[in-house]
Amino acid sequence: MAAKSPIEYAREIATDLAVLRAEYDTTSREYEKADLARLRERTAVLETRVAELERCKQDADKRQWQFVYIFAGGMATLLVTVLVQLVIAVLKK
Repeated sequence: MAAKSPIEYAREIATDLAVLRAEYDTTSREYEKADLARLRERTAVLETRVAELERCKQDADKRQWQFVYIFAGGMATLLVTVLVQLVIAVLKK
C-alpha cells in the first residue's frame, strides 16, 4: 500500500468533517427538541400554578368581602340594639 498524498488526507478530513457536521446538526436539533419539550412541560406547570394563585386570590377576596359583610351586619345590629334601648329608656321616663 502506497503512502497517501496530502490531497487524499485532505479529502478524508473533509469527508470526516462533513460527517461530523451532519452529526452535530442532528444532535443539536434533537437537543433543541428535547429542550422545547421540557419548556412546554415547565410552561404547563407554570400555567397551572398561575391558575392556582388566581383561584387562591379570588377565594381570599371572597373571604375578605365575607368579613366586611359580617362586620357591617354586626355594626348594624349593634346600632339597632342601641337605638331600641334608647327608645325603651325614653319611653320608660
